[in-house]
Amino acid sequence: MKTYIWASHLEIAEFEEGWEAVIKEFKLESNKWLLDMYEIRSSWIPAYFRDEPMFGLMRTTSRSESENSFFGQFHKQDDTLCEFWLRFQSAMERQRNETERLDHESDSFTPNILSRWFIEDDAAAIFTREIFYKIQEEILAGCLDMQIKRMSEEIDGVTALEIKDVKIKDKVFKVSVSKNHVVCSCKKFVMCGIVCRHAFCGLKQIGVTKFPRSLVLNRWMKIAESGTSSAALSVSEDYLKMEKVSLKITDIWFDFRELVNKAGFHLEKLDVVHQTVLQLTADLESSNEHAEFTIRDHLAAMVGDQPTGPIEVLAPNVCKNKGNFFKRLISDREKAINKSKKRTRKCKLCSATTHDSRTCAKRQKV
Repeated sequence: MKTYIWASHLEIAEFEEGWEAVIKEFKLESNKWLLDMYEIRSSWIPAYFRDEPMFGLMRTTSRSESENSFFGQFHKQDDTLCEFWLRFQSAMERQRNETERLDHESDSFTPNILSRWFIEDDAAAIFTREIFYKIQEEILAGCLDMQIKRMSEEIDGVTALEIKDVKIKDKVFKVSVSKNHVVCSCKKFVMCGIVCRHAFCGLKQIGVTKFPRSLVLNRWMKIAESGTSSAALSVSEDYLKMEKVSLKITDIWFDFRELVNKAGFHLEKLDVVHQTVLQLTADLESSNEHAEFTIRDHLAAMVGDQPTGPIEVLAPNVCKNKGNFFKRLISDREKAINKSKKRTRKCKLCSATTHDSRTCAKRQKV
């Protein structure tokens, strides 16, 4: 039954046939739990989500539990609001440091290349380290585990292939490939955002050496910028504008890198590219129409513009943070009352309160 439940490459009709075959073979027609799960199959069977861009977010429960475990290391249930805020800031700072460390590793170190295909080198320069390792696994599988059953002639730049995966029995994948895009019947790119091994097999067959731009998602790139999704209802128009600007900047950087790669090591072509860039820079400086989004602009888009005029801020109530949760603070008045209730120490020889029996004058006379 797991073969038909967890296989994301199956069509809905194939899942229905496999489920019915298992039910008949083991005589489970009267099992109430299986009948109830079958009624809600569209909510949990991966075959029904193959056309939805999930991008690896199907296991939402484990992700929320992971976040709860992470923040549980910093705060306790009986923390005050001030203590919670300080510890929450420490947790966020730790996450930021971890993100900076991973970004530094992606930018500073080049991962090992396991194949001689130039598309793997291009992928290492585009994607982050973790995503590249997943793509590298698909590239190696596309080179070693694929069998081409049929390949049609190129029509309008598109070649149709039927590919057999040796690790999946009785399944043939249909791939339509061109130099700029690939469409596979397994729909892994649509669902997870990562190019599948069948697509890499098709790209290798037609001799593609550069990663197609249409198969690169902004969220997986090294130069991707974090931000709220444009589908959020609470995002302002200015922030949506900055999101579009960020995506446009990413496209410009990618196109510029492709332009430099096409120029290669020809000095004349590189001079032409350099002169064009300098000319564009001069035109933008003369027009003064370019806008630079700073951190202040991002904050203004999220929380509003900075207020003008005098700002009155009331002083907060001063509180004492000494002591612990189980021991309260004692006031001076309560200390004085408790002290007055104590029995006064007296001398055993003369009953005076100014000295004790060791320094008493009577004892010295004796």
